[in-house]
Amino acid sequence: MKKIIIIIILVAGAILIYATREKLPTDTTKAPVISKTSVFHPDPSSATFIFDDAEVTLSAGRNEQPIEPGSALTEETILMDKFAYGDINADDKEDTVLFLARYGSGSGTFIYLAAFVSGPVTYRGSSAIFIGDRVAPQSISINQEIVTVKYLDRKAEESFATEPTTPVSKQFVYKNGEFQGR
Repeated sequence: MKKIIIIIILVAGAILIYATREKLPTDTTKAPVISKTSVFHPDPSSATFIFDDAEVTLSAGRNEQPIEPGSALTEETILMDKFAYGDINADDKEDTVLFLARYGSGSGTFIYLAAFVSGPVTYRGSSAIFIGDRVAPQSISINQEIVTVKYLDRKAEESFATEPTTPVSKQFVYKNGEFQGR
């Protein structure tokens, strides 16, 4: 009798595990980001961006590669947590504008502006434009195809060791696959 009860408990446990296995969270794919207003926001965390004619492909928002082939020194590129969403290439599809940070090839942390834009078939990363060395990004916004970035920088006479506290605002437009100052 005890053996039958144990077998029933084991079978019930196996059925319970089988029934709930499809409900367990997985990290295999990341769903597109949907805002509270049900608007699709393109996810640039696995996009390829262009830095000075060299492609850098992110995986889960980051990339690490040797500075030179065979070198133990690496350069890391990281997707920062500031985004703006809007149509910057006039195709009536939502695009993502973002900050990327690169470091490892010196003492600086270089901040770039880039976009993840819609194309005829899929989204693609843009050329990245340099914003500053060791600046503190504050925000990105899009207003009728004009991209405004705000960040904290240093005064011209201050060293890079000084905390950035001077507010800076710059505007860009996206034309022919790259940002241009406005």
